[in-house]
Amino acid sequence: MQPFPVFLLFLDGVGLGSPDPQINPFAAAELPHLESLMEGRRLLSGLEPFDGTRASFRSADATLGVDGLPESATGQSALLTGVNVPRMIGTHFGPKPDPRIRAILKNNNLLSRLTEAGLCCRLLNAYPASYFDLIRSGRRLHSAIPLAFDLAGIPLATEEDLIRGNAISADFTGRGWHTRLQYTGTPVLTPHQAGKRMAELALQNDFTVFDHWPTDYAGHFGEMRGAVRLLEMLDRVLGGLVAAMTGTELTVVVTSDHGNIEDLSARGHTRNPVPALILGPPAVREAIAGRMEDLTGFAPAVLELFHIPPAPGEG
Repeated sequence: MQPFPVFLLFLDGVGLGSPDPQINPFAAAELPHLESLMEGRRLLSGLEPFDGTRASFRSADATLGVDGLPESATGQSALLTGVNVPRMIGTHFGPKPDPRIRAILKNNNLLSRLTEAGLCCRLLNAYPASYFDLIRSGRRLHSAIPLAFDLAGIPLATEEDLIRGNAISADFTGRGWHTRLQYTGTPVLTPHQAGKRMAELALQNDFTVFDHWPTDYAGHFGEMRGAVRLLEMLDRVLGGLVAAMTGTELTVVVTSDHGNIEDLSARGHTRNPVPALILGPPAVREAIAGRMEDLTGFAPAVLELFHIPPAPGEG
């Protein structure tokens, strides 16, 4: 199969939950773009595997056979290594990788495998100068996704990249750079523009990631109105992304590390499966969907798409 560019749109803390709109914002929100892709279906518990005209869907196990509530560091690391990280260390762990998880990421890093094969990989998130200062001082740790890029020697995007249109704010629009970080020269996009720009940037690379963590924050905060607003903005981003990728060979995988926002009755993670929504050429969708029984299937699927053989000991 001819390799196509792959874009991982990662949504932290998004599971498949109850159809009850009192506790699940996915059941309460108006999500026309997502429902159009799913041909009238909603991302709720019990949804069967689906292969439609434009999208494929699978539910992926985020527990990986380990007791307790899934956590971000182990879940994200499983996505980016293909290793059952919680089983390897004996527990779910997060939010930030500890030395055990860092070693697993370093030794099994999907980003390293891709760059060693000569492929271009980018993380689209822009980080302010204060973030890099805190990382250098040791007062802050990378989460698993930027850590994987850092370990692979891939520079993280900065304020300048954001200004030049070569990166995206974690909140999609960039409004938070003005309201929270007090920046005045960075761009503010509409959600549709943000989705369109993500597709345009992803088409410039072989493998691209965007790390959206506000969904997990909304789950911990537990306020329905804000969670619904966030999901409806995400839906408009998805509309822009789909409009810009139509007619291209871009494959988009939308998935998560654990559940949270789908159950606001408790302000913690859940053991619910997470969605694996795949957009793009049917043959590529099929190849990825066949691997997405759980979080460990994503990295091997990407390596297979790019014709990179497994390392010794890998399946």
